Amino acid sequence: MSAVAIDNALQFAELQQRRREAEQIEEIGRALTSELDPKEVLGKVVAAVLDVLDVDGASVWLCEGPGGSTGRIAEADGAVTLPVGLTWTLDGEIGDRVLKDRKPIIIDDLASSALVPEHLREHLEAGSGMGAPIIVAQQVAGVLTAGSTKPRHFDEGDTAVLQRLASQAAVALENARLHANLQALSLTDPLTGLPNRRRLQIHLDKEVAAARRGRNLVLVVFDLDDFKHYNDTLGHLVGDDILRSFAQILDDENRAMNLVSRYGGDEFVSVLSETHMDGARLYVNRVTNRVAKDSLMSQYGCTVSIGIAEFDRASMNTMEDVIQAADMDMYSVKAPRPSQRRAASPLNRTSRFVRRGSDSTAFLL
Repeated sequence: MSAVAIDNALQFAELQQRRREAEQIEEIGRALTSELDPKEVLGKVVAAVLDVLDVDGASVWLCEGPGGSTGRIAEADGAVTLPVGLTWTLDGEIGDRVLKDRKPIIIDDLASSALVPEHLREHLEAGSGMGAPIIVAQQVAGVLTAGSTKPRHFDEGDTAVLQRLASQAAVALENARLHANLQALSLTDPLTGLPNRRRLQIHLDKEVAAARRGRNLVLVVFDLDDFKHYNDTLGHLVGDDILRSFAQILDDENRAMNLVSRYGGDEFVSVLSETHMDGARLYVNRVTNRVAKDSLMSQYGCTVSIGIAEFDRASMNTMEDVIQAADMDMYSVKAPRPSQRRAASPLNRTSRFVRRGSDSTAFLL
């Protein structure tokens, strides 16, 4: 009778443990799905593994490269962890198990297992580990792993819990990515792929605040001359191609720290951070030279009017101030409209200099 009582007690204890795990996972799932930042989701996933399972470390590998065959550690935590950024080619038995079969895997002895690549083993001490695939939109997006300093520490019950956490992570990541994609779409001009006016406003608010504290800031406004003429005479499809070509030129000449955006219609804005007027002039020269050499824009004789303004802490306070200054600089010397000169074509197009702004800088268009 005592043996039966002990067995019943053990079964009851195990059921209680599983019930607590289920409650924890449900609570974690609610927390995960309410988070819309992908990086924050990964941090909460790792924290959940450490909280629910008796482990010494946890990590999330994201699948990258052709066919998602390379794993990169995107987040890790615990007493025993691999460094974030470390990569691992998911091939052999591990790749087959996780990527093809989409099943959890247990490695009883990390130090001696042939499944563990040498460059990973040097980061690991004796112990065991397990992993479960994170499946997003029917694709393996990553692997959720847990490790223990004790060999042969994990069983099928542990992998079942890890798989449930991986499923929760998948839902949370998909929600976060969808939100990030929608947010990106709301801040991107669909025709040119450049940041739109809303994104420009967010960026300029930050840059103007930094400029008020002393950082240099120059704004450049570009306006395609008489763009309506091209739409009316050549059609909107050609007009769209011209816009895309000019957007590509601006993007190519842009530094990573700066922002180029479509302001609206045929107007574009470049925000040049930590830049003086001399640097802005060099940038504008590069752009105008590219316009003159571009096969599409030169074919139709496209020209660009440009205004430049440097943020002046003595007279400017807001982003509207610096935009207005750049606009005034451009319109004070606005290029003649094509209707006021000979029709531009590859046969009769004449080069011209247009004076830009009070600094008397000339740009060849």
